Amino acid sequence: MEGESMPDAPIPQTLRLQTTVSEFPVSSLSPSFKLDEGYSDETRSQADKELGSDNVMTLPNWVLAQSEAGRAELAYSILRSLRTSSIAAVVERLNPILHMDPVIKLPPEITWEIFSYLEPRMLLNASLASRSWRDRILDSGLWKFLYISEGWRMDVPAIRAYEQEHFEAISPQTRKSRLRHSEPDLEEPKHKKRVPPTWLDSRTAEDQGPTVFGPAPEADDEGDHLMTDDDDRATESLAINPKLPLPNPLPQVFPPLYPPLRSSLLLRSPNGSAKVNFTHLYKQRRRLEANWHHGRYTNFQLPDPSYPDEAHRECVYAIQFEGRWLVSGSRDRTVRVWNLDTKRLWHPPLVGHVKSVLCLQFDPRPEEDIIISGSSDRTVIIWKFSTGEMLHQITRAHADSVLNLKFDHRYLVTCSKDRTVKVWNRRDLLPNSKHYPNICRGAGATYPSYIIDIKDVAPNMIEAGIANDQIKALKPYTLLMTIEGHGAAVNAMQIHGDDIVTASGDRMIKVWNIRTGACSKTLMGHEKGIACVEFDSRRIISGSNDNTVRIYDHISGAEVACLRGHSNLVRTLQAGFGDPPGAEETLRQETQAVENDFYAAQEAGQAVDLGHQEQRRNGYETNTAGSRDPRDISALGAKIPPGGGGSNWARIVSGSYDESILIWHKDREGRWTPAHQLKQHDAVANAARANLSQVARTTVAAQAQQLQAAQVLMTLPGTQVGGQTANANAAAQAGLANQNNQVPAVPVAVPNAQPPNPAHHHHHHIHPRRPPLMPQTTARVFKLQFDSRKIICASVDPRIVGWDFANDDEEIIEACPFFQRL
Repeated sequence: MEGESMPDAPIPQTLRLQTTVSEFPVSSLSPSFKLDEGYSDETRSQADKELGSDNVMTLPNWVLAQSEAGRAELAYSILRSLRTSSIAAVVERLNPILHMDPVIKLPPEITWEIFSYLEPRMLLNASLASRSWRDRILDSGLWKFLYISEGWRMDVPAIRAYEQEHFEAISPQTRKSRLRHSEPDLEEPKHKKRVPPTWLDSRTAEDQGPTVFGPAPEADDEGDHLMTDDDDRATESLAINPKLPLPNPLPQVFPPLYPPLRSSLLLRSPNGSAKVNFTHLYKQRRRLEANWHHGRYTNFQLPDPSYPDEAHRECVYAIQFEGRWLVSGSRDRTVRVWNLDTKRLWHPPLVGHVKSVLCLQFDPRPEEDIIISGSSDRTVIIWKFSTGEMLHQITRAHADSVLNLKFDHRYLVTCSKDRTVKVWNRRDLLPNSKHYPNICRGAGATYPSYIIDIKDVAPNMIEAGIANDQIKALKPYTLLMTIEGHGAAVNAMQIHGDDIVTASGDRMIKVWNIRTGACSKTLMGHEKGIACVEFDSRRIISGSNDNTVRIYDHISGAEVACLRGHSNLVRTLQAGFGDPPGAEETLRQETQAVENDFYAAQEAGQAVDLGHQEQRRNGYETNTAGSRDPRDISALGAKIPPGGGGSNWARIVSGSYDESILIWHKDREGRWTPAHQLKQHDAVANAARANLSQVARTTVAAQAQQLQAAQVLMTLPGTQVGGQTANANAAAQAGLANQNNQVPAVPVAVPNAQPPNPAHHHHHHIHPRRPPLMPQTTARVFKLQFDSRKIICASVDPRIVGWDFANDDEEIIEACPFFQRL
């Protein structure tokens, strides 16, 4: 130290720190007026200088002249000479320099923007850093943004109605009390208070608070980043996956956190206003999606097993549900309205059709309050939803069975076995309305004589004719046009904006303009007739008698995926791709990358071709379920990538004459795979068991095992079915039916249900003749629909069954009314 001291400044025996003296001349500019020339060689930030300039004395020149190591050694020597309390005070003053929290220093808007780029799991791990981080990360607005970014939809009217319903006007006295007792902690966490050691020893395991994460079960090898579905109700954290190892071991005891660890559905402001907590909604949606992924559900049926007399008398061809209402149409010629909360009929069956009800659609909103049904009696009937009253009937709407219908606020569109599509108005319609048809010559559409060609009449003449009552408005449900172009029955159709998409037994899908009747494009690819079609403005999804589900690009008409999993006609399907905001650019980039890979493979001389499989390399089987391998590409120029794009939560649900329902999910490579297979008769059995007492369930299980064993014995060669065995089977079924007045859990034959046409059965195995007391119930799937929570299916069985993926979880059920389908 002596050799490093300055010659003109001998080391004094007592260090005396001088007060700060400005080194700038009087004429110098003050720091606030110094020019910023865009360059600085200072090593300390302005914030650091501000922290260090508060009540800090200037060091003598001889100290500043020391090296950094020398000054550090001097500071350590000085600290060693102080009392412990003084050292603690120095450390506390140094903490802001050593540990600067960006969440506290930055405005909430900036941290919100930063956090919005992070994955949910990373966010939740970061929320454990401190109270200030947790408060910023668990912001409801941030998780609303993340919810929308996942491609999930929300029911905005339901959310607003819920918030309005829970609004509370707070008096000034109550508001002051709330503000006084609320303790927002946006600053640095306070230091822990010292507690006596005996207090920790006296605490029992029962007194300890819940940990942030629950017990760590085995690792999830699916790797889909789904939110935890831990059954431990004491753990109410927002953890996405508690199965993953934590970055640092957690202590056994946690101090209470603010805001509370339990996340509720409602957030209340000091003024009494209520807001839905999107942090909670996001968590519950992730847990619901995890149930879909892992196949966790409960079953129910319509009607409730306790009221079998309310069921349809024959097979159910058509269903639609929305909210708590479901409407069904059956071969028994009736339309029935069900309450999904009670699983019972809402009012008596609607009777009016004289043959099978094949299709229907309803809108329960008060401004619509309508059901429209089509039948094989060639008629269309309009009913009042709330009362079941018949409002209007279109007799002989088609020359043959009405196979499908769709409506919006403008039009009703029907399609038929007579190979035509017809468009009807739903409101009074004048020629000067934008919804009035535009006659297009040679478009394949024909128009009734009362339709005016508005292109041949001057607008002022139309206005004059309307004013003079010479041109009258078309009454609701007046035929506007008849569209012809298919060569077989038009089995299914969809409306989206001004597009009508139709699917026919002629193996073709056509897109028509709803105002002109002109055909804009024809899609081909199926090898047999098409039974069902879906359309979401980007993709057309169809199911066919060739046992496949295919996905087409709406703009180019290119086939981008072919899903093979069913063994019979795909009669019904529904799809949800969950496109997040800004999906157009994402889809374009993905499509361009796929085409670049294809051209690169061609230039490299690889065996890639757009022809049929036999034209490709021998031994390679084409996979067009969404694979991006250049050998699998079936078309170029599409606007969507193979598989159709969409979010990670995309799903397709298809029902078939093979008596199964398949739930299709995407794997990690983007290929569609059948994740779960559902059976209608299993759902009926599970729903019936759920309605029994515990004793009855045990009895049902034992009797079902006995019946199964008896069936195995009957199939053995040379087995004789004696009267004793038959009587035992009959007694078993009778016991199931009489137990607590419940229906049998083992599926039984429906008296009036018609068996399927044997010509469609593709299994040619030889089975021994079954005894007459063991009839088989077929369950060909006719119609299905799903939303964010459940799948509901109609089949040959007159009982309507459903799979509820909320799985009796109260928190998920509470949040589901605000979710919408993908």
